[in-house]
Amino acid sequence: MPTVGIKKVILDKHFNRVYTEKEFDELCFEYGLELDEITSEKAAVEKERGTGAATDLNDQEVYKIDIPANRYDLLSVEGLARAIRIFKQEIPSPNYKFAETPKSGLQKIIVKKETAQVRPFVVGAVLRDISFDADSYASFIDLQDKLHQNICRKRTLVAIGTHDLDTVQGPFEYRAEAPKDIKFKPLNQTKEYTAEELMTLYSSDSHLKAYLPIIQNHPVYPVIYDKNGVVCSMPPIINGEHSKITLKTKNVFIEATATDKQKAFVVLDTIVTLFSQYCSKPFTVEQVEVVYEETGVKELYPLLSYREMTVTTPEINTKIGINLKDEEMATLLNKMSLKAEVVAKETLKVVVPPTRHDILHACDVAEDVGVAYGYNNLITRLPESNTVAVAFPINKLCDNLRIEIAAAGWTEALNFALCSRDDISAKLRQPDALAQAVHIGNPKTLEFQVARTSLLPGLLKTLASNRDMPLPLKLFELQDIIVKDSSTDVGARNERRLAAVYYNKAAGFEIIQGFLDRMMRMLNVNPAKDGTGYYIEADENPTYFPGRCAKIIGPKGVLLGHIGALHPEVITSFGLTLPCGAVEFNMLSDCLLIIAIAFGTALAGEGITWLLVYRSDQYKRLKADMDKKTKKLEKKKQEVGDTNDKSIKKKLEREEEKLKATNRDMSMFKMKSMFAIGLAFTALLSTFNSIFEGRVVAKLPFYPIGFIQGLSHRNLIGDDMTDCSFIFLYILCTMTVRQNLQKILGFAPSRAMARQQSSPWAPPTSQMNYLR
Repeated sequence: MPTVGIKKVILDKHFNRVYTEKEFDELCFEYGLELDEITSEKAAVEKERGTGAATDLNDQEVYKIDIPANRYDLLSVEGLARAIRIFKQEIPSPNYKFAETPKSGLQKIIVKKETAQVRPFVVGAVLRDISFDADSYASFIDLQDKLHQNICRKRTLVAIGTHDLDTVQGPFEYRAEAPKDIKFKPLNQTKEYTAEELMTLYSSDSHLKAYLPIIQNHPVYPVIYDKNGVVCSMPPIINGEHSKITLKTKNVFIEATATDKQKAFVVLDTIVTLFSQYCSKPFTVEQVEVVYEETGVKELYPLLSYREMTVTTPEINTKIGINLKDEEMATLLNKMSLKAEVVAKETLKVVVPPTRHDILHACDVAEDVGVAYGYNNLITRLPESNTVAVAFPINKLCDNLRIEIAAAGWTEALNFALCSRDDISAKLRQPDALAQAVHIGNPKTLEFQVARTSLLPGLLKTLASNRDMPLPLKLFELQDIIVKDSSTDVGARNERRLAAVYYNKAAGFEIIQGFLDRMMRMLNVNPAKDGTGYYIEADENPTYFPGRCAKIIGPKGVLLGHIGALHPEVITSFGLTLPCGAVEFNMLSDCLLIIAIAFGTALAGEGITWLLVYRSDQYKRLKADMDKKTKKLEKKKQEVGDTNDKSIKKKLEREEEKLKATNRDMSMFKMKSMFAIGLAFTALLSTFNSIFEGRVVAKLPFYPIGFIQGLSHRNLIGDDMTDCSFIFLYILCTMTVRQNLQKILGFAPSRAMARQQSSPWAPPTSQMNYLR
């Protein structure tokens, strides 16, 4: 969500009145915006770059307002003030129109075919007889920067260029040339450079270096020339010094090159609609003709198109939960700059202006009605269905562990899930870690380049930031890491891990091992080498000191993690000076594993049932016959209603008897199905019960009553009856998964059949005693 900073004195000027802080905050809320912060230019710079950088700035109040990401028309004070004044019904919505064609004709941009290699599209417009002052000029430049960072996606989709039209002469040519052939004086420079030299010059520029990769590897660079061969701009990098606009500029030529044509339309419409108010004829824009030389296609820009939509008041009322009349809804939409009129009963025609490119669907219209109606005026209602929220078992388990670890004297750290590439590779002495990491495309900062594959870098950074605290420092973190996994639909998966570090004058291996033993005891995993518990075994890991590292082996020989004293190179790379012991291991998510086992049970059962039952011709005939009879009976019941006619009742009874006979035949087939499910259930139950015997696999979100405790707490030690055993969770998951799996595979009966038959497939019917 972009933030717009506007000086209060400028806001007051555009509103033609002075708002207090509280009044403006409430006004923003009414319009669906949020006043994020009140600061000043000086305070903002001091906060970011220190006191020395803010000596020449003033203390005028600046209001920082959070703007929705799709409301590009609110990214400048002109658009924001205009929209709110229309909302307050102080001014009407402007009517944007095209200027008369000059005697010399429209300005032209001729597009050469070579541009298709790099940025194939260009649009343009002219603002005639415009008057800038210092504030409006600054706002004009700031709007371009805001658009570049948002809809333009840092100039990759669209790059905007604005020029003083009186310093150049059309027609203009949009070309793509080799870097060595482009030479001009760039903005704010005193001499000419070739495009190759500019790439070197701007590689150290904090503002422009981010845009160089957009075209740097292309054989040709885009460039716009005027009739006399003067370079206006080299998009998306820099404009030419020759045509730069100033406070004295009267005619502005706007061009926007793009890889996304639709985004270019939106950007151009936004600029000209917001700043045409400063023209001698407000809200009037002169079009530019774009000619594609290769195809001969001619296009006129900007479009300034008014789009019409038809919406119904019942649909909007239903979405919002209100009850407005047609005229009331039309009035509210007019407050949101959407011209609306009633064209028929319960039907509105909505005209969307060129400033509102965020309106794409009736849902967007409904949102504007809700804003204009007022969020605070909506009546709160209870939902039609009530649900009880419970934590995922793995999260409940982790919360309990955090409490126990904190009680043992350890301090929890909460670090970012993103880190630098060096943090997980070079600093941990793990060069292969980058291959398993999820990388961020075009990271904004070096600190957030990849998703972490280990919790240790975050903990070591936390230690480095707290070196001056009294020793020893004992930190832990229980969070997710992210690793690549081609077997998942997104190509990555989360792993819940627990890590701890001990920082003192000695590495304290015994302290770290004590931490591990305590955690395993909390998880009901006992020390054992027979495959039912855990143990540690000497190992070599580059992150740890040679000879002082061990791997943690879990149940069934699963490698859980490592424990040991960190290597001196790891310690110094994070800015630490004392020895450090560490442990990190994977939190084995038994509950998720059991859900997977239950899914496998249901899938195996349904597979066997398909082989024995579902694919047989006799079952298919019975199913079709039963479905037909059920629908026929349902239809007759609906037609006769609560009739007292005995003849009709007799007919219905006969129909029910036929249905029951078919149902009995179907039950014989279902006995085979239940046998298959029972076979798969029992086989897997006995196989996995030995693995999870005596282990707490989840925490129940309720306290089970007496007879359930025998199953839910079976073979578990301890008195906490919310501890859940494998067999109880397995049964619950299998029952739930099977019903949903049948629906996915298409094996579940129709709803009509489900209402008539009492079977494991469907809930008990309440209609069977209809005639009794």
